[in-house]
Amino acid sequence: MTLSSSAPPADPGAHPRVLGRYDSGRPGPTVVCIGALHGNEPAGLSAISRVLARLRATDVPLRGQLLGVSGNRRALAQGRRFVDRDLNRQWTAENIARIAQGQLATAEDQETRELLGVFLPLLRRGPVSFIDLHSTSSLSPPFSCMADVLRNRPLALALPIPVVLGLDEVIEGSMLGYLCDLGHVGVAVEGGQHDDPRTIDFHESALLLMLVAAGSLEPRHVPDLAAHRARLGAASGGMPAVCEIRHRHVIQPEDEPFVMKPGFVNFQVVERGQVIADDRRGPLRVPETGLVMLPRYQGQGDDGFFIARPVTRNVLRLSAALRTLRLDVLVPYLPGVSRDPQRPDHYIADPAVARVAVKQVFHLFGYRQERAHAERLVFSRRRPVARPVLPAELAPLLREDEEG
Repeated sequence: MTLSSSAPPADPGAHPRVLGRYDSGRPGPTVVCIGALHGNEPAGLSAISRVLARLRATDVPLRGQLLGVSGNRRALAQGRRFVDRDLNRQWTAENIARIAQGQLATAEDQETRELLGVFLPLLRRGPVSFIDLHSTSSLSPPFSCMADVLRNRPLALALPIPVVLGLDEVIEGSMLGYLCDLGHVGVAVEGGQHDDPRTIDFHESALLLMLVAAGSLEPRHVPDLAAHRARLGAASGGMPAVCEIRHRHVIQPEDEPFVMKPGFVNFQVVERGQVIADDRRGPLRVPETGLVMLPRYQGQGDDGFFIARPVTRNVLRLSAALRTLRLDVLVPYLPGVSRDPQRPDHYIADPAVARVAVKQVFHLFGYRQERAHAERLVFSRRRPVARPVLPAELAPLLREDEEG
């Protein structure tokens, strides 16, 4: 069976907050799919609408429910990544507490509060799988990103596209990172370049495959499932199956103007010392040989580029076995490593002792959040326990939901 190519996306400003909901009344998982968390990335919305229309037209007996949600509607109406600040960089406990109390300072604060209003009734009932559809400013094959916790792997690895580990951990305040820390599943899919009409097709294929992987759909209810898998596989042929982020170049306001050198694309090999961009201070060189990811060819955002390297499937299997056996109890016994006395889920490493091999061991156990502190490195990870929680900062919104 062949698949049709997509039409250009509809006017993004016309999308409501809730694009649609499909529920056939059968018990099963709750899946929430978000598009346009960045307002200049409308392709995901078109893909979500297409899948919802397909389910309704064929009256598929879905298990559980599928909810389609628009992300940054105010930026979407302007065709901009964001209005005041990046909506996918402000999901921290401190910001959520302020927003839940009604202290709204930016357009994105209001967007966050409205999204929480949609999510909260679902979060109260049990685990939710969140699928976040994005696109990129450079040419790119489709790929997925996930926080490195085991419960995210079934959805991400169900797709025949590269999986990028660690991106969620090096970015502060991502929506999926916050929801993952509450105990839910979160996988992002980068479908391709913003304006490439194939990006909608790739998002549609990814969403259908993940609905099957989540147990929402049976394979027989998606008769063209093999064609969707082949579409994604052909688009990412020759790419590494799994990569991990090794470096993030952050653009500070005083660095502007930041200008990428032309022609860089995702997964392109770059060599240590190669000039990749320029900013106010001059040429920017690659710190280590690897694969360039998400080079910024748009005016907004503080991520200039990332450098990744391939990871083998055997490493993934080893990390899963170590965590399943709960051998992370051995982490404090690594050379140069001690437990943070105030935060038991954080570890402090002396970089003079804890060299590269120790960092790799931390990564095996999911400790990919790395911060410098007083000449030491502090490692932490996303919450590994699958039992969802409702944190204290959401209490004001919980009360509003109960009273409403």
